[in-house]
Amino acid sequence: MNWVLVKPLKKLELINEFEQKNNITFPKSFVEVVQKYNLGRPRPNVFDTNKSKERIAKCLLSFDTENKENIWDMYSYLKKQLPEDVIPFMVDQFGNFICFYFDALTSEVSVVFWDVENQQIEKVADSFEIFISNLYEL
Repeated sequence: MNWVLVKPLKKLELINEFEQKNNITFPKSFVEVVQKYNLGRPRPNVFDTNKSKERIAKCLLSFDTENKENIWDMYSYLKKQLPEDVIPFMVDQFGNFICFYFDALTSEVSVVFWDVENQQIEKVADSFEIFISNLYEL
């Protein structure tokens, strides 16, 4: 796995602040990736969902607010449209989002794809680690 166009995270505390503000805890593996590859683009970057094939992961949302594609602004903007317990962490090239689904009943954190146009969720992986390990090239 390689990450390109990375913008170093200016303040590591921003991840914790986002978690506290939204009463969530990101998976440890995700936090480690963001600390190293904030706003990065994964290579390979293609993934499948339970309903579609060959989706493209563009980049991680930044935790630095001055970056255009940042998690603070995106979540604030999308919050009323997103299903409950869904937080975006990545964007695709068409403005759709790869998100965490925080299951309140099981405390599990899975990865889902949110199609903005259709307002639909598609299951991607049972965990962030599985999502990353399943990325492939076309």
